[in-house]
Amino acid sequence: MIQNRQFRAASLIVQLGNAVTYYRNLKMEHIGLTSVQSDALIAALRNPGITAARLKEQLQLSQSTVAGILSRLEGKGLIEKKADQEDARKAILTPTDQGLALEMPLKEIALETQQSLVEGMSEAEQEEFIRLLDIALENMNRVRQAQPSGGR
Repeated sequence: MIQNRQFRAASLIVQLGNAVTYYRNLKMEHIGLTSVQSDALIAALRNPGITAARLKEQLQLSQSTVAGILSRLEGKGLIEKKADQEDARKAILTPTDQGLALEMPLKEIALETQQSLVEGMSEAEQEEFIRLLDIALENMNRVRQAQPSGGR
């Protein structure tokens, strides 16, 4: 019989991911974005001219999911999507002035989220927590990349 403790880490990580997504969605409600939409906008803010394909890789989402997110962000006037002049198959993403105006509120929400996440941890525990999360994510990315579809 499989014991519950064997599933504890994975279960806690799933619960943590859900809790963080819920928190971020709640905090972003007033600016009209979801957690994943903000991730896409932040990527465009950090990397003006990022392609949709690169965004798909960075967010580790399917092409159809990214297309829907970009459509909603474009509809809200937060990004512009243009065809690459060298390769019309590539979509180039650029934040609009309205998207640029959300940079500071998004940074504040990210900081609040991180502070809530590590509340009660010492500096050393915070560093160790992040180090362990990096290892776990790297492990899962390796598993994902080993799949025939490359993870998506």
